[in-house]
Amino acid sequence: IQTRSTLGYEIRAVGLNKDAAAFAGIPVNVVIVKTALLSGGLAALAGFSEVAGLKGSLTLDLSPGFGYTGIIVAMLALLNPLGVIVASLFVAGIFVGADSMSRAADVPTYLADIMLATALLLMVLAIMLTRFRVVRD
Repeated sequence: IQTRSTLGYEIRAVGLNKDAAAFAGIPVNVVIVKTALLSGGLAALAGFSEVAGLKGSLTLDLSPGFGYTGIIVAMLALLNPLGVIVASLFVAGIFVGADSMSRAADVPTYLADIMLATALLLMVLAIMLTRFRVVRD
């Protein structure tokens, strides 16, 4: 949708450079509000399906870090919608593996958090090393 619609083009243009988008005639504030409403609506839809379907009621432990996991998945996927599928399967595999190891070998489940943090740091390091080049004099 981001490459095949007018709204997607405007969102990308505003996200890349607000001043250039405004110069091109795109109403920056309107696009920001539309984007916020769209993302908030999608988050509300996900929350509604979680409460109505899985839990059945609103509890205090409803979201045990789903937002942070989503950030990790998005970063590992390099903000690519198709990469999100692969990254989410990777993260799910780590969580399921940590739960299985916890039951079978009495390993703490926090090992999954350490593995994901390491993967995220290595990904950020790889991005940094590909974008910047160190030159010695």
